[in-house]
Amino acid sequence: MKKILLIDDNPDIHLMIKFVLEKSGYELVSAYSGDEGLAKFLDLPPDLVILDNMMPQKSGEETFHEFMHDPRYQHLHQIPFIMLTAKQTSNQQIKDLLRQGMAAFLYKPFGQRELLNVIQNILTTHEIQIQRQDLMEAIKEAKDFLKKLVENIPNALFIVTNSGMISFYNGGNRDVLKYADQDLINQPFIKLLGSSSALLQQIRTTLDQKEKINNLEINLTSKNGILVPFNMSVALLKNEENKKVGMIFIGTDVSEIKRLEQQLVEKEKLAMLTETAIAVNHEINNPLSPILGNVQLLLQQKDRFDQPTYHRLEAIQRNALRIQEITDKLRKIKRPVQKSYLGDTKMLDIHESN
Repeated sequence: MKKILLIDDNPDIHLMIKFVLEKSGYELVSAYSGDEGLAKFLDLPPDLVILDNMMPQKSGEETFHEFMHDPRYQHLHQIPFIMLTAKQTSNQQIKDLLRQGMAAFLYKPFGQRELLNVIQNILTTHEIQIQRQDLMEAIKEAKDFLKKLVENIPNALFIVTNSGMISFYNGGNRDVLKYADQDLINQPFIKLLGSSSALLQQIRTTLDQKEKINNLEINLTSKNGILVPFNMSVALLKNEENKKVGMIFIGTDVSEIKRLEQQLVEKEKLAMLTETAIAVNHEINNPLSPILGNVQLLLQQKDRFDQPTYHRLEAIQRNALRIQEITDKLRKIKRPVQKSYLGDTKMLDIHESN
């Protein structure tokens, strides 16, 4: 049952309104002065207040003003007020009170039906306003939650309009991109793609076919011009009418992963090269050892050979020792270094790789 507080110094008005309201299913609480009415707010707040303006000690306008400005009643400001007033009340007074929060005015004398209609309209409107307010607060809380959620996602999130402009950036991966949140708003997305409009068009074409792209590897250009590899997911953004309004890009910096992958590739290369070097050492040193041994024995018998033959034996020894030195360097390679050989062909620089 709705509780209505009537603040009026006239007992006859109380009797009349009590009869009308109780007959229509309302409960009436009576107060015969502004101060008494204000006190009853704190005891048991009503659903609606009917306030007479013409009262001897404290007028209705003064009572309403105190209610609206006294901190004790701040949590009750949503309660609607109907002012009972004489016809000579000026339009300016009415406008001022409406601006302060007065819900409606009822001119004396009034009929029973007129009173009930005003009360019902005010209560219905008030309920709608409360529901709307609750809905708006719920929407605001949901928006705030989603905003905080998006802002705290470590991944970079971009919303790109159909025209290719960035309408939202959550600031993710700003440590590598070096952009503040607002630096990219209303900027063309191809600014991050290194001005590659062809890539953006290719993404659009793919989305037209399947609406979502996973594991898209692209390089984004940081504020200081460095290309940063990103793994991105891209999806179409649609409005409530299911029309395409843009694209959502969500991705993360994979430069560290790429670095580790490159290290792994280099380690695998080195391991393969080491295995190859061991095999080369084994296969070459086996026949090379007796060659060197026999040449050295022959060189010890210098008197058996003429000068040209002896010099040839020395050349064999020098080149055999060089082969031995090369196989030894192959075995000691720590990091492969390449150098140009012929045209685009590359070869291992044995001397720089140790």
